[in-house]
Amino acid sequence: MAMEDNESCGSRAVESPKKSRQRRQKLEVYNDVLNRLYDMNHEDTEQPDFEDQLWIHFNRLPPRYALDVNVERAEDVITHKRVLQMAENPANRPAFEVRLVQVEI
Repeated sequence: MAMEDNESCGSRAVESPKKSRQRRQKLEVYNDVLNRLYDMNHEDTEQPDFEDQLWIHFNRLPPRYALDVNVERAEDVITHKRVLQMAENPANRPAFEVRLVQVEI
């Protein structure tokens, strides 16, 4: 196997401290959401590839997504994932999901 011009025997990409911190934060939020979904016995947790699919969802989105996630509402992550999957098919666009919200006045 030939090396590319930008490679050397002992080199590897070095991640910036900011990217490293963002990756760590994303992983922490992923784990918090994952644990909360298991704790609430969410039906999606029974799927054999659930953890991998949830990580793929987190990883495909920018780091700020993980920072904006409210882990208290972990099921919202599943809803977001489902809506994005629906939107992959152009026939389903615009994709949305509605739920009843009760507001006390």
